Amino acid sequence: MSGVKSRVWEHFEKVTDNPKKVLCKLCKQIFSYHSSTTNMNYHLKHAHPLYVDRATPSTSTSSSQPPLKLSQTTLVLKPPLSDKRKRDITDKIADFVALDMRPVNIVEGEGFKQMMKFIEPGYTTKVLEVSHTAANIAERLGEVMEEFGIPPEKRVALVHDNAANMVLCAQQLSQNPSWGNVQGIRCAGHTLQLCINAAVKLDPICRVIAAARRLVGHFKKSAKATSALTLKQKQQNVAEHKLIQDVSTRWNSTYSMLERLLEQRCPVTAVLSEPGTTHRSDRDLDLTTGARRIAEDIVSVLRPMITLTELLSQDVNASLSATLPMLVNMKRRHLLSRDDDSTTVKAVKKKITEEIDKRWELTGSLEGSIYIQAAVLDPRFKSLSFLDAEKRDDAYATVSDLAESLSPAEEATAQREDSSGAEESEPAPKRQREKQQDISMLMAFDEDQETEDHKKEMKTYLEDRTKTKRRAFDILNAIRRLQEEKKIVLIEMDHHWRALQTRGDGLKELSCLLS
Repeated sequence: MSGVKSRVWEHFEKVTDNPKKVLCKLCKQIFSYHSSTTNMNYHLKHAHPLYVDRATPSTSTSSSQPPLKLSQTTLVLKPPLSDKRKRDITDKIADFVALDMRPVNIVEGEGFKQMMKFIEPGYTTKVLEVSHTAANIAERLGEVMEEFGIPPEKRVALVHDNAANMVLCAQQLSQNPSWGNVQGIRCAGHTLQLCINAAVKLDPICRVIAAARRLVGHFKKSAKATSALTLKQKQQNVAEHKLIQDVSTRWNSTYSMLERLLEQRCPVTAVLSEPGTTHRSDRDLDLTTGARRIAEDIVSVLRPMITLTELLSQDVNASLSATLPMLVNMKRRHLLSRDDDSTTVKAVKKKITEEIDKRWELTGSLEGSIYIQAAVLDPRFKSLSFLDAEKRDDAYATVSDLAESLSPAEEATAQREDSSGAEESEPAPKRQREKQQDISMLMAFDEDQETEDHKKEMKTYLEDRTKTKRRAFDILNAIRRLQEEKKIVLIEMDHHWRALQTRGDGLKELSCLLS
């Protein structure tokens, strides 16, 4: 090969059976290769920074200058991390994110990267070093599933944002047999924010918002005007709050900007009307009476929407089961157009309703939706009062079928675990399978009876009318409490059993205890 060859090849080699893949000699990771060394240079820079050669690229043997040698400091570097060490670090980072309830993107923070670079320079938090297409993301997610040993039947949902590549990725995975019946779930808070954004882009709403931005911008840029505003707030006994500038990347900021301007209407007007504080050319920045009315309409419609956005964005509670019930109630009780609504209010309500229906596909079939399945299994919403009778029955039947399918899935998982263990110790797993077959034969399991049992269980669950305080009810805490209560009961049962065994009259008293 003639000409210049990048020094990056000193640390990479092409995979023998796949010329479109390259192997990092330092950490043994494999990457895509499309005649460019960009991915490899990026990997060296972030995963093995001490191996990066900052000299000019070496030349072939026909070059007039000899190739440059690696510096002495590079030759005495410690060996790269073993695969086991990297897996252990990754597991600990995953534990840290889960146990401390940290966002997953914390690993993308500069502070986290610097800390890991200091602690273990040879370790990378995994990055997607190829184009972020739907196919590449789907391939990488499949690799992650395999690395963590998550079987297809346990791949239930893929939570993602509303980016086109992620939406397409979820669609592709849902059609992949190796992903079971996985469903794509868009971030509820982000999706609802997009519905709100679509509504505030309507005319004349967008013009009122633009005028509000200019007004707030005037106070943000002028220290004199800001000081005068604080003085007027004190004189008029108005809350001493700063004006809020909306930012496109911050949810609900447009609502917050309008709400704050309406709150500070009198002090703002007073400052703008002072000749010594405001130039004559800036006095027309104040909102007109018509603009204020539109702003009031926008705030009145969006206020419950903002509350819903916050509820659906909580990271300390389960929101999947509450999503559709809340959205449907919002449509029926708040977004329903009324005769006394202004033209602005009607337009905003109509646009938000259309966006909700489109983004959550509420006009189609819902009984197979994972949102509905989650609602059925949540005691707060199991009655599915937001659906008609036919759709409710279909949803209950779907969940019953899922419950019936759990047994085969668990058996398949057990078989895989048995087969994976066979490599280490063949006799024990084989005997376990044989024992399970013997038990099945002796118990003479009746599949039809199992189906009836699932139906009875569902009926009993739905007939339970235990009252719950819906607003204060935290489903995750409720599950934790039940788990703790179960542990206490088991401990007490164990103590009773030991005591009964000691006294010798165990069978009789145990029968009374269990009854």
